[in-house]
Amino acid sequence: MSFDHEQIAGLIRKLASADQLLAQTYINGAVFADDDNRSTIDSLKKSGILRTADASDEYRLTGDLKRLIDRLLLRNQRYQQNINMAKLILSIEEDIEDYRRALEHNQQDEAQFHLEQIDDTLYEAIEALENSLGVMFAAITSQFGFVSSLNGKIRQNQRALAYAQQLVRELNHVRIDNCYDWLSSWSTIPPELSRKIIYFIDQYKSIVERLTAIVGRMKTLLFKLRLQEQTANRCRAMAQFLRQHPEWEPLDWSASAAIPDLLRRGTGLNLQPGINTTNPILQADLAAIVQELRRQAKPVAPLARDSATSPLDTQIPGQIEYDQDLYENHIENLFAQALARQGRKVSALRYWREQGLEIQAELWLDMVFAQYCCLPGRMRRAIALDMQGENLAGFDGNQIIEEIQLQRVA
Repeated sequence: MSFDHEQIAGLIRKLASADQLLAQTYINGAVFADDDNRSTIDSLKKSGILRTADASDEYRLTGDLKRLIDRLLLRNQRYQQNINMAKLILSIEEDIEDYRRALEHNQQDEAQFHLEQIDDTLYEAIEALENSLGVMFAAITSQFGFVSSLNGKIRQNQRALAYAQQLVRELNHVRIDNCYDWLSSWSTIPPELSRKIIYFIDQYKSIVERLTAIVGRMKTLLFKLRLQEQTANRCRAMAQFLRQHPEWEPLDWSASAAIPDLLRRGTGLNLQPGINTTNPILQADLAAIVQELRRQAKPVAPLARDSATSPLDTQIPGQIEYDQDLYENHIENLFAQALARQGRKVSALRYWREQGLEIQAELWLDMVFAQYCCLPGRMRRAIALDMQGENLAGFDGNQIIEEIQLQRVA
């Protein structure tokens, strides 16, 4: 084993032997030296893994190691990358020219060095853009991303959208197809270099396409978040209004004797999560159950379960005919008649009699009103309902519906 291999293996062994100490330093931000870990900390400091902090006995991870852990764990990541693609392409062109010159002079070691430089530069550029897309997509699609409020989430998505749109414009300014000139300007280009260049071009185009799709997704999510913010603001305003005007209280009609059957309701059930052991009526039965369980020598055996496997059904499933609701069709026909007869009223009760429906008239009228409430807003604005019936005096305008007239108004 060469000296370089032994040095790298020793560094990896040193990281593995101090795994708990390094994890504690990363989580807490720093570690303090004492008699138990001083020798380990001194060894890690000599290897460039730890560095001194503000105090003499306080140590932190070096910047390179901390960035490596952040990168692998996708923590503390920023989707904004400072990548200058124009300078990067110029740097790659210079490395390719040095690589070609080294091959022409048969300097294999120098050519291999320049090839590794080209590979690292291309890989780091693509990886930086990939990480930017991954962290950005995770931030905008999670419930709140890296913030804890709806307003913060909206501001976060606005900044991410502005950055993504700017990044799309800048990446589109780069004429990536010109990178094919690196291949055509060299008649005998080595295959290992051509594979790296073609891979870089394909990945670059894929990133631009995915980034464009993310911009459209971000606009949709931002629109939904703004709608949610408006709903939350209206709810807060309504709650504040109710706190400022507590004079209105709902009437409790359950104890009234003259209440109609339509509005009669019970006082409700008192639910409990468990058995009320303080209830004297239940105490005798509970004590008998406990005594019976104590007298059992053996616990109750569990039920035998048939573990036999069921045969696999290999029959091709047949088609199932669509079963549509009969009364839903009748209600749609009623609405269609109201829309067809411009300016004339259509009686729901008369339709019920003509069709000879088997349900009661009260239930039919309730179904018509319920389906009307489920219509889209533009349909409800087009059809007006005139509900006729007996008003219940003294009960906040409640009404027993005896007829519904439908009329098209738009």
